[in-house]
Amino acid sequence: MNKCFVIAVLTLAFFVSCKNNNTEKNKIILSDSINSIEAITEKIRENPRNAELFLKRAELQLQQRNIDEAINDVKISLLLDSLNKESYLKLYDYNMIAKKSEDAKNALLKCISIFPNYDEARLQLAWLYFFVDMYIQAMQEINYIESNKQQTSNSYYLKGLIYEFTEYFNDALTAFRKSIEYDNDNWESQMRIGLILAGNGDKTSVDYLKTAVNKFPNNMEIRYNAGVVYQKFELYDEALEEYSYIIENRNNVTVSYNLKNYIYLSTAIPARVYEAYFNSGKIYLDNLKNYQTAVEYFTNAIGEYSSDNAYFSRGYAYELLKNFKEAETDYRKALEITPNYEPAIQGLNAIN
Repeated sequence: MNKCFVIAVLTLAFFVSCKNNNTEKNKIILSDSINSIEAITEKIRENPRNAELFLKRAELQLQQRNIDEAINDVKISLLLDSLNKESYLKLYDYNMIAKKSEDAKNALLKCISIFPNYDEARLQLAWLYFFVDMYIQAMQEINYIESNKQQTSNSYYLKGLIYEFTEYFNDALTAFRKSIEYDNDNWESQMRIGLILAGNGDKTSVDYLKTAVNKFPNNMEIRYNAGVVYQKFELYDEALEEYSYIIENRNNVTVSYNLKNYIYLSTAIPARVYEAYFNSGKIYLDNLKNYQTAVEYFTNAIGEYSSDNAYFSRGYAYELLKNFKEAETDYRKALEITPNYEPAIQGLNAIN
C-alpha cells in the first residue's frame, strides 16, 4: 500500500470552523462587504485588540496563499485571546500547509495543555503521530478520546488506518465498520473496507466498491480504487469505465483552501490521472491485446509523469507491434530515468 497517497487523500484531516470567544462587548460582526485583506486591515487599525479580525484576515491571507502572513495573524489572535481553542487548530492547519510539522505539533500540545479534554486537538495530534509512523502514540491519543467517551466516525477511521498499516486487518475492518456506524457517509472507511477485502482475494469487495461508487458517484478516489479492484478481478470494461471517469473529470474539482483539499488537489489528482492512463494502458496491453490503443494510453501517461515503467510499457507495446525503432527509444528513455532498470535492459536485449 502506498502510505504517502493514503495520507495525501486523507485522509483527510478533520477540521473545525473558527469560533470567536471574545466577550460580547468586544465582538465585531463581520459583514459580507469586509471581504478583502485591505478592508480587514483597516478594521484592525480601528480595533487592534480584536482577535476575530486577525482570524478573518488569516483566512483571506490563506486564500491568497500568503501562508506565512496567515500563520502570523493566527498567532496574534492567540495573543489577544489565548482561550480560543479552535484557533490552535487553525494554527496547526496552517503550519501543516506550510510543512512546518514541528510548529504544528507545538500548537496542538499547547492547546491540549490548556484544554486536556479537547478531543478534536487530540485527534489531530493522533493524525500527526500517524503521519510519522508513531503508531503507539497515535493509538494512545485515540484511547484517551475513547476513555473520555468522545469517539467519532473520524477517530474510528484513524484507528482503522493504524490497524491496517500494522497489518491487523481484522481489527482494521472492525474499526472501519464502527466508523460507518457513527457516520454512514464516511466514504474513506467504506473504501478501505473494500480494499482490505480485495487484498485478501475476497471478491465481495467488488460489490462493496460498486455500492460505494453508487453512493458517492462524483468521488474520484473511490472511483479510482474501484477501477483497481475491478481490474484485479478481471472486470476490464468496468475498470476502464472508472479510469475514463477520472480522466474526463480531472478538472471538475472544487478548490478550497483547507488542509485536506490543499494536499488532495496538489498531489492526488495528478497522480490518479497518471495512474488512470497507465492502468488503462496495461489492460489494453496485457489483457485485451490491443497494442496500438495501449501505446496511446501510455503516451498520455507519460504526458502526466515520465516514469520508467510507462516508457518501458510503451516500448513493449511498440515491440509487439514490431515497431522496433520506437521500442528501442522507449527502453533507452526508461534507462535514462532509472539506470540498470532490468525490464528495459531485457527489452533491449530482445530486439537487438
